[in-house]
Amino acid sequence: MLIFLFVITDEERSLINDLLNRIKNGDELALEQLYLTASGRMLSVALGIMRNIDLAKDVLQDSFIKIAANCDKFFGGNGYAWICKIVKNTALNKRASEKIRTHSDIDSFFDLSDDEDFSYNSDNTIIIKDAMMNLSSKERHAIWLKYYNEMTVREIAIELDLPKSTVCDIILRAENKLKELLKDKNTN
Repeated sequence: MLIFLFVITDEERSLINDLLNRIKNGDELALEQLYLTASGRMLSVALGIMRNIDLAKDVLQDSFIKIAANCDKFFGGNGYAWICKIVKNTALNKRASEKIRTHSDIDSFFDLSDDEDFSYNSDNTIIIKDAMMNLSSKERHAIWLKYYNEMTVREIAIELDLPKSTVCDIILRAENKLKELLKDKNTN
């Protein structure tokens, strides 16, 4: 069961793909439009890894430079996933090079968007946010790392400084709670 906190529509995916193709063809305005379209989500990815808003903003800026420089390597497909992967890799590289390890406040990730980003206001996102808030802090953190940051159990265990078996138990418990909470919300 994958849980994504940011709902993206098919229209937005298509727009991002179109913008990437325009950037590939030298359209500088398309880069600005990509920023307006996807920077909130990209910042969230960076913040999920960096856990510091200033460092996350640096990663976002570096990611846009990489997108512009490497857009010729985008050959279609899921442009949103492609840019998120660039952000993720940029953040992981920065964190590794600077050996950045800080505590994360997962609750703050729900409030990154401006009021015009409708993905935060969708019914599904509100339901998921409510369900996530019923988890313990450690459960939210583990779910965030697994599903949003796509970390392995081993990586999560290192991040949380816990044994792998404990992390597996935390994730399983959290997933079961989420399944029940989301099932209850869908039947109402």
